[in-house]
Amino acid sequence: MGKVALAVCAHPDDLEFFCGGSAVAMVREGWDVWLTIATDGDRGTHDPAVSRESLAAVRREESHKAGETIGLSGIVFLGKEDGELYADHSLRRDLARVYRQIRPNRLITFDPWRRYELHPDHRAIGFASLDARLAARLPHYYSDLLRDGLEPCTIAEILLFSTDAPDYYVDISSTFDTKLSALGQHHSQWESIWGDTARSLRQEAESAGRRSGYAMAEAFKRIFVPMGPVSADWHLKEEGC
Repeated sequence: MGKVALAVCAHPDDLEFFCGGSAVAMVREGWDVWLTIATDGDRGTHDPAVSRESLAAVRREESHKAGETIGLSGIVFLGKEDGELYADHSLRRDLARVYRQIRPNRLITFDPWRRYELHPDHRAIGFASLDARLAARLPHYYSDLLRDGLEPCTIAEILLFSTDAPDYYVDISSTFDTKLSALGQHHSQWESIWGDTARSLRQEAESAGRRSGYAMAEAFKRIFVPMGPVSADWHLKEEGC
């Protein structure tokens, strides 16, 4: 079986903004990279004249174009309420279903413990993604999934982006331009401030590169959980790729 990664994000442009270079690097290394987007980002505008329904449709289309630029294997849209994500039973169930369907080796999501994270959706999707990992590996969580033929699965590796405790870096020196091309597909979100956004992302990538020995990098907190008891919470750190 090949290597499979699943990124779980709150909004349509989160993957490209926070770790698009790493996603491209994984695709080039032979990974099947999937994306789950919890909301359609239909409140992400300063224009009161734009309807939420039309914005949701636009942002889904932009996500597909960005995914094609990166080389994603597929995108799962959950259609949750933008700005009102909660790490609750409903979201955990939906994510556990996705995990059992895609059966990833690597989970990529927001670091929910980042200090001073002001966006509630970012905190919520991080916690829900991690909580759903346990539900996906044990048969008596959401037993209806078993009836649907979705067997339990265990995700051994977790990469948390937007973190203030990085210990794992991915070289994006050769993928940064593709990251920007993918993010640029999200015209509804970034077109009006594209110049400043691109410069800021370049500076951040160069800063992470200086800390890791690359020209440009993206930083993560890595958690590795070997196969073991249900409550296993011991972590092993390995060198970054």
